[in-house]
Amino acid sequence: MAYAVSSILWDAICTLSVIGIWPRFIEPVLLSTSRHRMCIPDLPPSLRGFKILQFSDLHFNPQQSPSYLDKLANQIKALSPDLIAFTGDFLCYSKLEEPDRLKQFLNRLSAPHGCFAVLGNHDYAQSVSINAAGDYDVIEEEPSSLKKVFSRLARSISPTKQVTQRARNTPFNSSLTELLKETPFTLLHNETKQISVGTSKLNLCGFGEHMLGKTLPSSAYAHYDPAYPGILLLHNPDGAPHLKHYPGNIILAGHTHGGQINLPWIWKRFTLMENRSLKRGWHAVDGKQLYINRGIGGVLPFRFFAVPELLLLTLE
Repeated sequence: MAYAVSSILWDAICTLSVIGIWPRFIEPVLLSTSRHRMCIPDLPPSLRGFKILQFSDLHFNPQQSPSYLDKLANQIKALSPDLIAFTGDFLCYSKLEEPDRLKQFLNRLSAPHGCFAVLGNHDYAQSVSINAAGDYDVIEEEPSSLKKVFSRLARSISPTKQVTQRARNTPFNSSLTELLKETPFTLLHNETKQISVGTSKLNLCGFGEHMLGKTLPSSAYAHYDPAYPGILLLHNPDGAPHLKHYPGNIILAGHTHGGQINLPWIWKRFTLMENRSLKRGWHAVDGKQLYINRGIGGVLPFRFFAVPELLLLTLE
């Protein structure tokens, strides 16, 4: 009830401010497709032209309109990907609301070589974010949209890179993991799957969430075959340094929402990163190519110069 009242009040403020109409009601329900071709040295012939569809940060909640989810499902289908990868944050604040509707949406997605996912910081039994001291910690109270906006604007917090013990001890969200078993999506939590494509294979390696101290490459690479190319799925791009001494060609990440509110000074208050240069798009990191997706949802229903995004990546 409190969330609904806060949402109504937030909508009213955006409407009355006029300038808030675009970032509140229009941009969050737009959907763009970024098409990129990535050259991988010595790519096997059977993998040339292989298409990977990445989407991220769904942040499913009762306020997401059926028309937006329809548009998303239809656009993914129209792109005809060979494989679908979701890079974390199915939920908002670890709450699985309207599970049947979420399951129905995920069951509309399919690809010949499978659908795969990793978890984000909102997808475990408790949501983890940055506390007042700058540490990664369990969120005790779900903030309203208004409280979240004004608290972020009022103070600047820099991540200490420290993970509290209770964040480390946070288990899986059993309701979410059980729901995923009833969908086409295979959860990769610090593990690798070899995808057979013609006469070759593709390593698909998924990691646990950096903010919970669960990005564990020693476990994730246990079944990685360096004879084949590798695509790495990582929710939070700040976790990329963990992969420095391990193989792989491309890292797909999300988490940042592309900056979400891309106005001078303000975006830094909403994008609390260890490395703020990793906000969106392509980056070269330790010999790998990292792509940071702008995502398609958010716990804060507000976007400015950060249109929701699908990535269609073609290997060559």
